[in-house]
Amino acid sequence: MTKKFWCHYIGSDGNTPKRRNMELTNLSEVLPVIDNEHAKTPIWFEREEQSYGRVYYHLYAQLSDNVAVFIMQVGLSDSDIKILSETDADIEARCNKSLERFMTDYPKASEERKAQEREYWPKRIEDDKKSRDYGIERLKALLDYGDFLLNGKAWISAATLRAFEEVKSPIYLVLEHLRKLGLEKREEERKRRQEEHKQHMEEEARKKAEAEAKEQERLNQEADNFRNGEMIAGEDVVTLCRRYGIAIHLRTVHNLQQVIHEINGKGNCTYYKQRGKRMPTLDGCYITARKLYDYLQNH
Repeated sequence: MTKKFWCHYIGSDGNTPKRRNMELTNLSEVLPVIDNEHAKTPIWFEREEQSYGRVYYHLYAQLSDNVAVFIMQVGLSDSDIKILSETDADIEARCNKSLERFMTDYPKASEERKAQEREYWPKRIEDDKKSRDYGIERLKALLDYGDFLLNGKAWISAATLRAFEEVKSPIYLVLEHLRKLGLEKREEERKRRQEEHKQHMEEEARKKAEAEAKEQERLNQEADNFRNGEMIAGEDVVTLCRRYGIAIHLRTVHNLQQVIHEINGKGNCTYYKQRGKRMPTLDGCYITARKLYDYLQNH
């Protein structure tokens, strides 16, 4: 059974309440366990075929003869409908078939593994039944959508409030108050997250500043060591040259960072042996180290 309603919903921007005339289908047609005939707010749906082949059901609660409102708390896919429609016998048959398939496909499985499968599937049957029952009860709670919203746990959108206002619902003012409380709570949560983010950024900045200060202190010590004729890492030579404005050729930068292990300003160094590669000329490294050494001697 299909019927046209003025349907209230939130626009694609996530905030703006909208209303349009839509043709909806009775949910009982695809999910007989939902008894819309005796419901205070029967549930209808709009069927959407998504691009990757999945079917999705957008649910609406009927508030009057020609007004419905989008139920944002619950949505169903075609697989959800299939699961919720299963009887106990269907679940047992499906799980037992899976167990039989395993035994057939893996006859050489160990007795321990077979025992695990025999233990798993009966538990799976009970879990699937509980999951189905929970889903059905969740849907049945929507058959009195006003009462569902009054419990104070569900978010009341602007479109929902407008729909209850249009049908002149006696609980409109209560819902308006609950929405106000919900907005206040959301604002408090936003401010809390904003404050946490601010504190996190301040902590990160503090840690970064501490790390930078330690690195500069280490480089100062390495500069003193180099000034005294000691060897320091080739990479530190590059960093110190950049600090003091001493020009370095790009090839020399590479050799100091990738080839040289330690070097001093007096022509001594240790380097990494690169198997299968010709040893690069290190003249530029010696020249750069000497420039840095001379600079530190005079400053």
